[in-house]
Amino acid sequence: MPTRRHGRPGAAPKTTDLAEGVAITASLLCLAHCLLLPLLLAWSPTVSRTLDLPFDLHLWIVLLAGPVSLSILLKAARQNRLLVMSVGLTGLALLVLALVLPVTEPAEVAISSSGSVLLAIAHLTNWFARHPRGQLHG
Repeated sequence: MPTRRHGRPGAAPKTTDLAEGVAITASLLCLAHCLLLPLLLAWSPTVSRTLDLPFDLHLWIVLLAGPVSLSILLKAARQNRLLVMSVGLTGLALLVLALVLPVTEPAEVAISSSGSVLLAIAHLTNWFARHPRGQLHG
């Protein structure tokens, strides 16, 4: 039988829900940034000239989102969700590699996108593992 937390069987703590929701959103926004922004910039040269994104934007995203994701993935490992942790750590590693490897822009987009997808999958899988069926809106 699931353990009781917050008075409901199998309920996940609200702070973990919030952190996981932020991590999922950040992963999906990163993916949209990697895939959709280059298409928008290529499609509209005017947007490309007026939108000046800082070079270190990716670094700040990883520095801000990385610790949240890492914390959640370590909690997943303590709950014996080792596959979730492995997939998520692989995603984080790919995001870091995209920052530090001297690769072409298309390769960087591919590496970053792969990392974002893996991280989003890990967080979504962890979210569903923490919420028993019927308890998603807790």
